[in-house]
Amino acid sequence: MEEYLVSFEFPSAKTLISLLETVGEVTDEVLVKLNSSGLRIRALDPARLSLIELEAPSTAFTLYDVRTSELSVGVNLSALLKMLPRPRKADVLRFSADESFYKINIEGTTSKSFKLRSIEVQAEEIQELKLEFKVRAIILSNAFKQALSSLGGAGVIEIEVPSADYIVLRGGDSTVKLSRVAGSILDIEFKESAKSSYEESYISKITPLLGLTDNLEISLSSSSPLSMVFRIPGDILVRYVLAPRD
Repeated sequence: MEEYLVSFEFPSAKTLISLLETVGEVTDEVLVKLNSSGLRIRALDPARLSLIELEAPSTAFTLYDVRTSELSVGVNLSALLKMLPRPRKADVLRFSADESFYKINIEGTTSKSFKLRSIEVQAEEIQELKLEFKVRAIILSNAFKQALSSLGGAGVIEIEVPSADYIVLRGGDSTVKLSRVAGSILDIEFKESAKSSYEESYISKITPLLGLTDNLEISLSSSSPLSMVFRIPGDILVRYVLAPRD
């Protein structure tokens, strides 16, 4: 019988694989760190323009067992995601790992199992970001998704917050306005007006997350990084920080 240092069961294989696919849009290889508190992934894209963080507490899992202080599992996401089947809604994902291998089971009406070797991933020390934002807003995910769709193909998206009542997105010849009155802005902390531009291709990397949560938190200042925080059911948090366009 195989002995593993870490094992867990996640109730929705579809959701967890969607999260990994989003991380895979940012970087091909990651260190998945697991300890008694839960799972954490933190990675920069190759161009070092964006940072993605995924945190899932132990309480997000239906089963979670860790028999070591911490285990880091090196995963080639591009290879793994090509291998995994498209899960059904009710499928469960089971994961187990030791210092050399990790195993993934997708279980539903049928069961599929995959065992892979943990790869060596350069453990880059990424400093905790300390950013001061002039605007922090909670907006409807669907409204933001529709805004991005309207601006599709622009190449560069400018986000401006001129007051505590509006968020304006511009791209190419198109402009979309989100407002508190219309209900697309649920809450906002406004210190001063802010305006900054970002590469559309980098924002599009995390748009699949908009389908996993009802709202998202965005934070920005003029000519500064954009922070986007997604809170997924189960107290799972994904944070995406994107550098402004020069």
